[in-house]
Amino acid sequence: MTGTDARESTTPISWTRGSQERPAPLVERVPYVELRLEHPSLEADRFGDAFFPDAIPYEFRGERRVFYWRSVLPPDGPAPADWTGVCATTHGLRALTADGTRSPSLWPQDGTIGDGAASGTDAVRELVVDGTVAGDSTVAAVRDYSPPAIAVRATDADAVSLETPAGPLSVPAGERTTVELSSQSVRSATDGESRTVTPRLRVRYPGQRTLYHPARGADTAVFPSFGLDLETLPNPVPVPTAAGELDDRGLAAALGVDLSERPYPERVLWQAIAYGAFDPHRGAEPRLSQPRDDLLRLENPTA
Repeated sequence: MTGTDARESTTPISWTRGSQERPAPLVERVPYVELRLEHPSLEADRFGDAFFPDAIPYEFRGERRVFYWRSVLPPDGPAPADWTGVCATTHGLRALTADGTRSPSLWPQDGTIGDGAASGTDAVRELVVDGTVAGDSTVAAVRDYSPPAIAVRATDADAVSLETPAGPLSVPAGERTTVELSSQSVRSATDGESRTVTPRLRVRYPGQRTLYHPARGADTAVFPSFGLDLETLPNPVPVPTAAGELDDRGLAAALGVDLSERPYPERVLWQAIAYGAFDPHRGAEPRLSQPRDDLLRLENPTA
């Protein structure tokens, strides 16, 4: 890859062709549920720093999408044919199935951080203070926390049904609700002081959505193709720069991508692929493949 000169307005970035034999990305139309378990009375001691969210929800040409451009599903799990829906949270994405829905991940998967015990209330847990599904959340580390049991029981075109410590809950498609759960006393992992927290479960059920996601277990990233075809993509790509930094809008114009026709959320995906593949500071040549006409796959993402 050619180095970047801050005085240049264009930096040539070479790329290599990836394999068409890789498993195809997941594209599934399913009921889509969002859950957040927040603890707003806590004072956050850590803030998210992701440059781009994991998922981008938007509508394009009549299709309501949720685009997970990087992999968040566990590498193993039920096949899409067995899904009854998917549940997105602040800590990941889980498939829902008819034979005993898997509990959604509402905190770090092992429940602990640092040197906390693997189980028990004395474990150090990171709780969400103010959460964003598939995006950045503020968190606080505490001890003596008893995680509430929350499960998605069923989804259909009309509603999602959940089981919570406050009782059964049904949320109609297109609606959202907030449920306060029982208060409990916790200790701050930072200063040891006791605090009372009242967990709040926030549920949103948009209904049916088309989920885009890299193939399960694949260390790849997937994006809309934005009308690009690897057969005609120049190599190297002349990447416009300003003061040595990528000009993502200039790159779109140079490649004939009309961002004005795209909704704002999809323009965020353009930024993600532009920086992921063609950042002049990237250490290795991007490896690209095209699993279908409307998708591009980056086979060696840097993060």
